[in-house]
Amino acid sequence: MRNIVQAYYHLVNQWQAIVDRPISKDVKQAECMSLLPEFIDRIAWTRISGINRPLRFYADMLVLQDLLRPILATDELGEVAIRPGYALVREWLDEHLVV
Repeated sequence: MRNIVQAYYHLVNQWQAIVDRPISKDVKQAECMSLLPEFIDRIAWTRISGINRPLRFYADMLVLQDLLRPILATDELGEVAIRPGYALVREWLDEHLVV
């Protein structure tokens, strides 16, 4: 997998293509959120052969959370993809807190 940041921008482009389609916001959100687990799965698979895999994956999720931070996400893309994606990643991080 490419660098997580590059891969994230590819994901956002996929989300934007969905948002640009003339379908309901609910369908747009469902389609966008269906891509997020696939994206995270690809991140996880890149860690399968490395050392300290869980910690490195957790760090990747922290990076993803930062990328998804919805500070400027005030448009439809933010509403149907960025904010819900941020909430899901944040929830996962809260459930898997590393202390």
